[in-house]
Amino acid sequence: MNKKALTSLILASAVALALAGCGNSQSDQGSAASNNAASTATADAGAAQSADGVKEIKLSATNFEFDQKEIHVKKGDKIKLTLTNTEGMHGVAIPDFNVDLKGDGSAEFTADKAGEFTFNCSVMCGAGHDTMTGKLIVEE
Repeated sequence: MNKKALTSLILASAVALALAGCGNSQSDQGSAASNNAASTATADAGAAQSADGVKEIKLSATNFEFDQKEIHVKKGDKIKLTLTNTEGMHGVAIPDFNVDLKGDGSAEFTADKAGEFTFNCSVMCGAGHDTMTGKLIVEE
């Protein structure tokens, strides 16, 4: 294989991998729109209290949205945030609490300051990546 053909093959493979992170089809957009109403009803839908006092929050990521736009916790809560990718490859970052999950997994932190904190997808996942955000609301 000549050098030009090899370079083209490597470039095509890199582009294919980048695009595979998050697809965006019309069915994805329709599903996102139909789920939008449910995702704005946030409260503690994905939360449970464990025996050791840790509040477990489950967050699901699909192409270009999280299933919860807002997550409400109390100041001082010990949080275990678990991310599950149901479509595409995503992450979640909450910079104010040093959380940065890339792919499925969990992170634990203490909500030790009150306020509204933005969380976002931490894996470049495609055209809608910049819109994958939400708010962690820590109440006094």
